[in-house]
Amino acid sequence: MKRPGAMSAFWGIVILLTLAAAPLTAANMGESLGHNLDELWARAQASYDLSKHDAVVLLEGRQVSFLPHMQRVTRVHRVVWIGTGAVIRTHADLRIPWNSADSEFKVLKLRTWRDNRWWPHPEEISETAVVETLPYAVALADDYSTMRETMLLHDGVELPCIMETAYEIVEHGHPRCDGLWVFPQRDPALVVELRVSTDRFFVFESMNGAPEPVITPESDRGKTYTWTMENVKKLGVPLIADPAAYEPHVVWASAWQDWKMLGSVIHQSFNPAAETGDALADTVARRITDTPSPVATARAIAEYVNESTRSIHYDARFWASQPRPASRTWETGYGHGLDRAVLAAALFRDAGLVADPIYFARERGIFNTRVPGLSRFEDMKLYVAGDNFQAIYDPEDGSFVEGKLPVLGRVTWRPLDGGSPATDPGDQTSLAPSYYEVMLDVEPDKEKGWKGTGHLSAGGLFCPYGEMKGLGGESLDYIKRVARSLVTGADASGFNPDNFSDDVVTVGFKFSAAAIEPDDMGRTRVELGNPAGGIMSGLPGDVSLYHERRESPVLLPGMMTQRIRARIKTGMREVVHQPESREINNEAGSYSLDVVEKNGWVTIDQTLRLDLAVVPPEIWPQLRALLLEVEDASGRTILLK
Repeated sequence: MKRPGAMSAFWGIVILLTLAAAPLTAANMGESLGHNLDELWARAQASYDLSKHDAVVLLEGRQVSFLPHMQRVTRVHRVVWIGTGAVIRTHADLRIPWNSADSEFKVLKLRTWRDNRWWPHPEEISETAVVETLPYAVALADDYSTMRETMLLHDGVELPCIMETAYEIVEHGHPRCDGLWVFPQRDPALVVELRVSTDRFFVFESMNGAPEPVITPESDRGKTYTWTMENVKKLGVPLIADPAAYEPHVVWASAWQDWKMLGSVIHQSFNPAAETGDALADTVARRITDTPSPVATARAIAEYVNESTRSIHYDARFWASQPRPASRTWETGYGHGLDRAVLAAALFRDAGLVADPIYFARERGIFNTRVPGLSRFEDMKLYVAGDNFQAIYDPEDGSFVEGKLPVLGRVTWRPLDGGSPATDPGDQTSLAPSYYEVMLDVEPDKEKGWKGTGHLSAGGLFCPYGEMKGLGGESLDYIKRVARSLVTGADASGFNPDNFSDDVVTVGFKFSAAAIEPDDMGRTRVELGNPAGGIMSGLPGDVSLYHERRESPVLLPGMMTQRIRARIKTGMREVVHQPESREINNEAGSYSLDVVEKNGWVTIDQTLRLDLAVVPPEIWPQLRALLLEVEDASGRTILLK
């Protein structure tokens, strides 16, 4: 017989669960910043089966207004229903970055609707719900200590509930005058709205099914452009670096009419800062006195910047119009990407080299460049050139890469050239496949280990010219890395290049490896690995083979082929296991594995070909099937006894 107390507790839990699962019955949330929240909630309940969603965005709005005296006001207004704990952190704890040196931040709404009332108060904002913090990345960088990240913490959250957030950021001086607005959000959205109010020149492009704006004359602000989409599906997962490549979006710009004008704006802030003082110039001059060539000089300067200034990994766009002088970055010993670009450019130019800002599209492939703006580009890098070389220096990670590889298939823009963005004139990525091919002969040596010869040929995006070129043993280091990736414990002792250009590298090499210990049954396992620099290492970061399905496309740089052929000498030993030959052909490409044992040798010949630059979500299972075959070690393993 159950105790009365236990029975009461049981029914108490049932009642609580029933209340949590019941839909909100808000009838008087009222108007908020021009939107009827009760109407939005009623429409959301009619449009969505809430039991199937963690959250539904009732309103995602952004309004950008340009005011006199170079002011820009950005207002964000978000109303979201949440039904599960999986999204509480996403929507209830927000982190908003802004720079207090030239901006003001104001919270307009921060409240939670449940039990037919607003928590903690309909209009007041709890003091404990707004927490201003210094970003960890700039904690030891005093010149950036004006940067803020304000935490907005919703009170009264119990499931289900509706949360409303609204805030404004006012930027002074020379705020950014371009933007990108992608309509799909991380959760399905009832209404997504962008408004831009400006009395300046204004140009925009609605892409991938985004609506055209409603244009409203404003007596004091020129015109207001309003884009609205309803019942917007959520962003496909996994998220890709540039969802604008396939999602509905608007790209817009105000204040500058074309790329030349935007380039002049960047010129006015970048070039005056990229000047060296006497102390800095003298210090670096001593460093590069004995460099044997212009490219060696450029590498030495890049290394000096990397050694002398700590990279601050924080979004440099907050300081886009006001980079620090090169001498200040050097004196403080730290800098974000823009400041390190300024410092490096000053040093490269002092050495007689070309050093200009360059921007790269976030993904490979062509996009509409009619609207001048940086929204679809990565952070600034430097184009560096001198006698017989050209390279890209990344000021944030410190890499210095020669050759065409960084620009292949990418939209790039050099603002100081005065032109529009373009792909590299010699880019044939969309026509010719990138390829990676390795041929190996592996046999036992007299020391009971293994020895062999290899032949590597790679072109297009897989061309290792930029990694191999240099005077410090870069070529041998790369070959050793390839050998180790293919044969466990292998060490390359030498190589002979046959073709060495920024389009194609063909090289032969020798290697040796320690003996492989037999297992308890006396069998020796010979397993080949996936090559460093091949297809698997070149896939986008959002590709994970454990995803059986995707909602977003896979964006590849074009057709790619990889072939690994290995001949393994067995001698007098018996082959007790070898892979079975097989072949797959599907919409994404093809995979083949041919295994032949003949005259004391086992030949494993594996080829992967990917045919699509854009792999739609419905084709992902076919692409995944091909990649799983390449990853499967059993297809590259033999057992000898």
